[in-house]
Amino acid sequence: MDSIKLEKMITENMKSIFGFALTRLGNVNDAEYLASDILYEIIRSAKNLKDEERFYGFMWKIAENVYVDFLRKRSKIANRTTELDENIADETESALEKIIKKEDLNLLRRELSLLSKQYRDATVLYYIENLSCSEVAKKLQISTEMVKYYLFRARKIIREGMNMERLYGEKSYRPNIFEIDFWGTKAGDGCEYRDFQKRKIKGNILLAAYYSPVTIQEISIELGVALPYLEDEIKLLIDRQYLVCDNGRYLTNIPIFTLDCTKTIDGKMKELTKATAERFISVADEFEACFGERFSNENLARWQKILLCLHWSLIDTENDLSTNHGELPNDGPYSLVNGGGGSGIIWGRSTENVVGDKLPSGIQGIYNGAPSGDSRGSVVAMNFRQTLNAQHFEGQMTDPIVCTAVDCFDYLPNDWKERLTKLGYTYNGKANFAVWTAEEYDKLREILSECTSIVSELNRKTSEISANVTADLAPTHIRKTAEYVGAFVYRFNSIENLVNTLFDIGWLKVTNDKEKPAICVVKS
Repeated sequence: MDSIKLEKMITENMKSIFGFALTRLGNVNDAEYLASDILYEIIRSAKNLKDEERFYGFMWKIAENVYVDFLRKRSKIANRTTELDENIADETESALEKIIKKEDLNLLRRELSLLSKQYRDATVLYYIENLSCSEVAKKLQISTEMVKYYLFRARKIIREGMNMERLYGEKSYRPNIFEIDFWGTKAGDGCEYRDFQKRKIKGNILLAAYYSPVTIQEISIELGVALPYLEDEIKLLIDRQYLVCDNGRYLTNIPIFTLDCTKTIDGKMKELTKATAERFISVADEFEACFGERFSNENLARWQKILLCLHWSLIDTENDLSTNHGELPNDGPYSLVNGGGGSGIIWGRSTENVVGDKLPSGIQGIYNGAPSGDSRGSVVAMNFRQTLNAQHFEGQMTDPIVCTAVDCFDYLPNDWKERLTKLGYTYNGKANFAVWTAEEYDKLREILSECTSIVSELNRKTSEISANVTADLAPTHIRKTAEYVGAFVYRFNSIENLVNTLFDIGWLKVTNDKEKPAICVVKS
C-alpha cells in the first residue's frame, strides 16, 4: 500500500482506534498502549495489503488480534505475580478464555439487538429457542427456504458486525430535550403533540434522522437503544408522516429548530430587538394623557399600551406569510393536524439540557381578539412569562370576562363568580381589568399608530430573518416548508423578545397577584 495513502488513512482513524482500545480496557493509560501497538502492527503489515478498498476490514482485524495478544500478555504477567492458593479449584477454562468469551458474548448480543425484525426473529427462534427450520417457518408464516435465507444473512451480518467498532452516539447518554408544537385550523387538545415532551425517544429519533437519511441500525447506535424498542416508535412517526422511509433509510419530514438554528436567529435578533425597544420608548404619544387615569399605576398603563400595539401589529402583518412565503402547507403531516380534517403546521424544537426546574419561557397564550358567544365584546389577552403570577387567561374564560366587562357579573353562575373573584378579575362585582368602548378602541389605534408601526416593522424583519435561517439550516426536501414555519413561529417570538427586552431595561415591571396587566375587553 502506498505510504502517503497509508499515512492519510491512519491519521483519519487514530481517534477510532483509540476509542476501540478505550471501550475494551476502560483505562486511558492501557488504551494508549494498546492503540500504539495496533498502529505499529498496521504500519508493519500494510505492505501485505494488495487491495486498498479492504483497508477497514484489514485494520479492524489487526486491532482484534493485537487486543487478544495484549490480554494474553497481561494474563501471563498476572499469573507470574500472583501467589497460588491451594483452595482454588483447577479450572479447565483459563481467565483469558473467560474474558474473550465474555467479550464475544457482549458483541454477539449487541449485534443481535441491531438485526432487523425478520432476521432477529428467525435467529432467536432457531438458535435460542432451538426450533427447527420448519417450526420457525410455521411460527413466522413464511417458507422454510426463506427461514434458511434469513439465518444465512443473519450469521453474515452478525459476523461482520462483531469485527466492527461501534461507538454509541452522544444521544445514547445525553438525549436532547425535544419539544413539538403545532398550529392548525382545526381545534384540538394537543395531546398527541404533548406526548413528545414526555418521551425523549421520539424526538431524538427525529433529530438523529434530520440532516441526512439513516438506517434504523444507525438510529439504534446513535440513541443507544436496541431495535426491538425502536420499531414501534418509528412506525408511529411514519404513520403521522413526521418520518419518511426510502429504501430502508429514514429522514425527518418536519422542520426542527435545532440548537444551531435557534442560536443563529437569536444572535441576529438581539441588537434589532434592543433598537426597536428604544425607538418604542422614545415615541411621544397621547396615551397616558388621554387614558392614564384609567389605571392605578404607570406600570399597568404601560402593559396595556404594549398589549394594544402588539395586538394591532399582528393584525397589520396577518397576510404577510402568504404574500412572502406562499400558502399554508396542506399535505403530508400538515394534513393530519389534530387527527386530520384540518390543516396546519407542525415543528420541533431542540433545547438545551437543563439541570433542575426549567423556567417557563415565551408566550403562554395569545388571544388576539377572542369574541364572546353573545357578541357583546371580545377579549384581547397575552400571557407572558412575567405576568403569569398575576394573569393566566384561558379561552374558556372569554364569556364570563366579557359578561363582567358589560356590568352583568351578577348574572354569572356562582362558580364563575367565585373563580373570577378569587383570581382577581373582579372587585366588588366590577371589572378589575381595562374595558374599552368601540369608539375608544378606534381612538387608541390612531394615538398608538406610530408605536404599532415600529412593532410591525420588527415583526416583519424577524419573520424574514428567521425564514431565511431556518430554510438554510433545513434538509433540502423540506426547505420551503421550513421557510414558512420559521416565518410563522418567529412572528410571535418577536412579540416575546420585545416584551422581554422592555422588561429587562425596566420599562415594564412585575405586577402584584391581583393586577391584570395584559388583558382588556373591547365592547361591541
